[in-house]
Amino acid sequence: MISEREAADYPFLKEASELVKILYPKGDDLASPRYERVLDRCEERITEALIEGEVSERASEAVVSRAVDDGFTPEIVDVLSFPAAIMFVTAVGEFFLARRFALAEARRVYGLLRREKEPRVAFMGRNEFDWNMRQVQLVADGHAYRFELHFGDYLRNASSFREDKWKLVNRLMRNGYVLLTSVEATRLIQVEVERLILDLVTKHGRITLPPAHRERVDRITKLFEENRAGIGGEELPSEVVADAFPPCMRRAFEGLTSGRRASHMERFALTSFLVNAGMDLERIVKLFISVTDFDEQLTRYQIEHIAGMRGRRTRYTPPSCATLRTHGVCYNPDELCGRIKHPLAYYRNRVRDLKGENGEEKADGE
Repeated sequence: MISEREAADYPFLKEASELVKILYPKGDDLASPRYERVLDRCEERITEALIEGEVSERASEAVVSRAVDDGFTPEIVDVLSFPAAIMFVTAVGEFFLARRFALAEARRVYGLLRREKEPRVAFMGRNEFDWNMRQVQLVADGHAYRFELHFGDYLRNASSFREDKWKLVNRLMRNGYVLLTSVEATRLIQVEVERLILDLVTKHGRITLPPAHRERVDRITKLFEENRAGIGGEELPSEVVADAFPPCMRRAFEGLTSGRRASHMERFALTSFLVNAGMDLERIVKLFISVTDFDEQLTRYQIEHIAGMRGRRTRYTPPSCATLRTHGVCYNPDELCGRIKHPLAYYRNRVRDLKGENGEEKADGE
């Protein structure tokens, strides 16, 4: 029998699904006060997916402390909140939100699996995803290979990766099996988990929840709309519109060009903001190395990593306004700041306003 902790870590497992069937409330019982903390964690999962791009491994302390008062263990709250989150994402009916949620949950699983022992990783591949997978102990070309996966299963999951190392022609193979390191195996499982969760969210189409849940659905929908631009759901202008920068990014940009020292968070926020605002990467590199003592090669690598050209090919977006406030990066917020929750949402709104005022965008001259 699966433990509560394991079911909380991997709620998509077949055994975890059986546990959910036993524990999950029937009918409208989910709307009862006893399950309020489960829904709080459900909403927390979706919010983290939207804002942070990755769901936390555990519920927040605020949710856990109240859940214990309701007679739930923290693990059971996590177990039950997963299908609830699936239900609420489905109710919103936005495919982009579904993809964002599936990826964020899959990233959470990747982090957990990186700490698992190799037999557990192999068991999940074989039993949950029907992989033809075996454990090995082999060192070759400076890599410690711990798994071998049939090339058919490998291709199904590695085909979306752009890095050359994932191309089958560049892989070390034995008798139709692709050799994998532990990191590579868990990365491929992440792809399977993302696909599985996306299927769970989208297989029923859009659903309508009882009126008791309407407020939460509306809140999630509003949060999604406010952050759509910040997470790539809506096109930003092709040219950088400097007059549309939010106050925090304007200060960071002006501080950089004047030589003011900036925190790591401020540099990351500004870089990811400029990348998503459409500034040419070469110009961003020159901007940093011309006013700092940063090493050009390292600076270029870091900027390309943020732009999704290296590493896991994830294009990073700036942190949310709440995170920027926490790190002291928020500066002189204006009236618009009070109505948005992400720097790119501010930027998108200001660009639209400037278009209305001037009939065209004010492009940042070069």
